[in-house]
Amino acid sequence: MLVTRHFSLTGETFATSSPAAEAVDRADLEALFPLSALVAVDVKRPETWHPAPITKFQAVGFCDWISIYQRHGAAQLPKLCDGAFLRIDAHGECVNTTLKKLRIEGSHDTSVYLRCDGETVWFEGNASRFRRPDNVFGYTFMQCIQRINALLEEHDLPAFTEGDKFITNFKGEPRSVWTGAIVTRVDMTENFETGSREDAYHFMRWLSGQQASRLKTGTHGDGETVDFGRGSRRVYSKAYLKAAELRRHAKGDAYLEQLADWCDERGIVRFETTYKATKLHDMGCHYLGGFDMKQLEIDFEDRKEVLSRASAEVEELSGLSKPLLSTYRMWQAGDDVVSRMSRATFFKHRKALLPYGVDIAIKSNVTQLKTKTRVIRLGPVSPPDWYELPEIERKRNGTQG
Repeated sequence: MLVTRHFSLTGETFATSSPAAEAVDRADLEALFPLSALVAVDVKRPETWHPAPITKFQAVGFCDWISIYQRHGAAQLPKLCDGAFLRIDAHGECVNTTLKKLRIEGSHDTSVYLRCDGETVWFEGNASRFRRPDNVFGYTFMQCIQRINALLEEHDLPAFTEGDKFITNFKGEPRSVWTGAIVTRVDMTENFETGSREDAYHFMRWLSGQQASRLKTGTHGDGETVDFGRGSRRVYSKAYLKAAELRRHAKGDAYLEQLADWCDERGIVRFETTYKATKLHDMGCHYLGGFDMKQLEIDFEDRKEVLSRASAEVEELSGLSKPLLSTYRMWQAGDDVVSRMSRATFFKHRKALLPYGVDIAIKSNVTQLKTKTRVIRLGPVSPPDWYELPEIERKRNGTQG
């Protein structure tokens, strides 16, 4: 039974797939939460503890990359691949054949991958970005599934479905299983506004000194990306400057350049977390039928706490020009600053550094630069009026949505 961290203390009852399943769920719940614990919470009505029902409604951020597959049994589906890998044994016999995934090209230099061996259909790719110039703002998990299913229909393949729910016995314990699609990767993402391009870069420098749980922190590019847990087989998070990422792919596109300028003006920072197969399985979110978005949202909120665990007090030291910073470093090291520069430069630098509590006319001892600070706070982001977010196509039954 899937038990989430969000519970209901109300008296309503939640529908289950069958009376038998309801009895099993109740037994599981009492095993996880003994009667004594329930009574400690509510002496009069211990039966009011209910695990919250699973939900696919997404209230936080949106999704990017999704990897998903579904086996359709003995169905004779059209094979879709880009060649195959053959495994040959020592006697020259073919042991097995693995079909290569087929790259499906879309507009705006986008692509996703499909594969079908006649029974099982696989999909992987950025469903939110596919056939769009950008994905600054995208679609929810279920909207992405709708887009994926529309693509499958174009290739005469069946849609990904939830299937039926069954209660099985695994090592003496009841467990819910679904016959439909299985999710092996989901990327959740959310945008934050710092206020300006300068503040966005300052914030990323501050973030590079933070640590999320026990995950290793890394900085990439020109400080435009900070990640946590790169190489993990379970979960991986990163924050990056969206404007910089857009400009790498703009290639003279006027709309993308306009969007990148808008992201710069507001200092947009994107936070993204990749949930891989092992993590999804541990959370009970590997079945499409049992996929609980609330589980991911709770975990996602915990992981993005690194962005706001404290006010980012950004030192203004970086605001000094290179010559001024060089003069300060020389003075701090105890060098004879007067002999290193002209009289005019000396007085010019002295005047510029005095507001920071540094007088290079006085020999340095243990005095440190008193840097100014300012607080950068992250805020929510709404798309501009001119932003293009296409409606999701619904081709079944000849309708458009």
